[in-house]
Amino acid sequence: MTVLSSTPARRSLLAAGLAAASTPLVASAAHATPPGSEGSGGLRSWTRLPDLPPNRVDWHPAVPVSKPYWAQLGLAGPIAGSHRGHLLVGGGANFPEPALTSNRPTTLGKVYWNELFTLKPGATRWSDPVELPDAIGYSACVSTPYGVVVVGGEGYRGGPNGTALEPAEKFADVFVLDANGNRRDLPSLPRPMSYAVAGLVGTTLFVAEGPDFLALDFSNLSRGWIALPPWPGPPRTVAVGTAAQGRFHLISGRSQAADKSWRFHTDAYAYDPRRSTWTRLPDLPFCVTAGQAHPTRNGLMVLGGDKDLTRWNKIQHHTALRDAAPPGSPTWTEHNNVITWTYDHHTGFNSEILHYAANRWTVTGHFPGPPQVTTPAVPHANGLVIPTGEIRPGVRTSAAWRLRL
Repeated sequence: MTVLSSTPARRSLLAAGLAAASTPLVASAAHATPPGSEGSGGLRSWTRLPDLPPNRVDWHPAVPVSKPYWAQLGLAGPIAGSHRGHLLVGGGANFPEPALTSNRPTTLGKVYWNELFTLKPGATRWSDPVELPDAIGYSACVSTPYGVVVVGGEGYRGGPNGTALEPAEKFADVFVLDANGNRRDLPSLPRPMSYAVAGLVGTTLFVAEGPDFLALDFSNLSRGWIALPPWPGPPRTVAVGTAAQGRFHLISGRSQAADKSWRFHTDAYAYDPRRSTWTRLPDLPFCVTAGQAHPTRNGLMVLGGDKDLTRWNKIQHHTALRDAAPPGSPTWTEHNNVITWTYDHHTGFNSEILHYAANRWTVTGHFPGPPQVTTPAVPHANGLVIPTGEIRPGVRTSAAWRLRL
């Protein structure tokens, strides 16, 4: 193993609290049913929580925050977790300009937000948001007794901004958010990354993204991040991960081949920290890239994700042809229209819920509404919550669903 970084001061109180975590989670995503009602998804029971309220930062004239029709569109890649019974959701990204969703000409592009909303225990509405120092999305999030650990991500320093105005920046930041939105920094990652997945086993936080597998021991924060041997499979991003049964699990994801085509992975691996070994698990019946995972009493469950490689490659093919043509030319317009048409007629993501136990995968139910991707599964109130997220390319939802376990 290789020591990658260190921090001069050990945060003993924080480390003690994080070391006590016993139900960690990853990172790192409707709905005709009204809030507060029951859904039908198999398993036990789904309940729709109050919808996420609108963002309030009036930072650009193209965002109609002051208009009476302004509403929360939903957030892809949100910061999300649970602390002291409070459900925390914020940050994330969307396309807030009216009638200008993904792939249409916009003033702002994809907008990243910096507000954090809290749903207190027993509350029927979300608390007024607090502003985070940075606009951030697509982090890995892990819930612990001392707060929600946020790993990496991308966005903008200082507040909201859009990709049409300025390129988004990847972050190496790692920090903890408590129920009040207070932030405490942890050792930074050895490199910036977004779309990572993470899980806490004992006192050690494991993070996987691209070709890298990293660990941070909360009982020895001064040691910093450690590089561990990666899983015996291809590098990947937008994977699914969770800690379950004393092991860290890395599941599915996608990667790009040398010929620029994409691979959707159905492989799965479990890392045992006690033996420092990876075990390959049975392949999933389909890809679940950008989905969620959560531990169960005897295994783990996987929700959502995208499994349509044909559609994905079609979009990527026409994107490459469009980008090779002069902007605004007939060829550019033709391929851009194909991409927009494909987005507009996207029928949604995978609704099946998989359960892994006894060395096999089985379908155990279905999501109660349009499946939500690029959002974490949050351990909360004796169950899990799927908050906001993306329901088709460029289209978000403000809905949050709770599954009783």
